[in-house]
Amino acid sequence: MSQMSIKKFSVAAGLFAFALLFFGSWIYGARIFSSFIRGLEGFAIFGLLTWLILQGWAALKSKENPEEDKGKGINLDQTA
Repeated sequence: MSQMSIKKFSVAAGLFAFALLFFGSWIYGARIFSSFIRGLEGFAIFGLLTWLILQGWAALKSKENPEEDKGKGINLDQTA
């Protein structure tokens, strides 16, 4: 998993948490400003949590197969 896809997935999880907390708080009677603050907190917490988990997973995955990417594409110039 590339660094860009990890960032995109983390932002998507953060935005989902923001929307869920913002609209959920607002529907249940909170004011707009406090709902917005709760949404920002959810964005920060869940986005950061997703980013940390995926970074750890990518690090473990790269330690399992370190030679997998090194030899990729070596024999492309050879013809039969």
